[in-house]
Amino acid sequence: MKKLITIATGLLLTGSVFAHTVTLHKNDQLVTAEYASKSEAVNAGFDLAETLKSNSSSELRKEFNLIGHSFVRNITVDNTEVSTQEFVASRDETKYRAIVKVSYYFDAEDNNDE
Repeated sequence: MKKLITIATGLLLTGSVFAHTVTLHKNDQLVTAEYASKSEAVNAGFDLAETLKSNSSSELRKEFNLIGHSFVRNITVDNTEVSTQEFVASRDETKYRAIVKVSYYFDAEDNNDE
């Protein structure tokens, strides 16, 4: 019985050595829908940036597709940058879209599987 308890304790301690929490910093780029004017695209970009900053961790986890990481928590948007892109939809039609660059960080479990 003592051997079993000793082995179980050893395995528990060994497992905790290999799994620890790390803070990861990431960058992403989100693109809005297309708009007829540049000002509409700029407004949409700032609306998106403000929404990201106010979203909960679970909403941000879905937005940034953090499925490949274990036990993601404390997702925080660090910085956003809004720019616009002009493109030609057809010969006589110019449209605009906003590009929102996002810097964010989060805590995740690192299993040292690499």
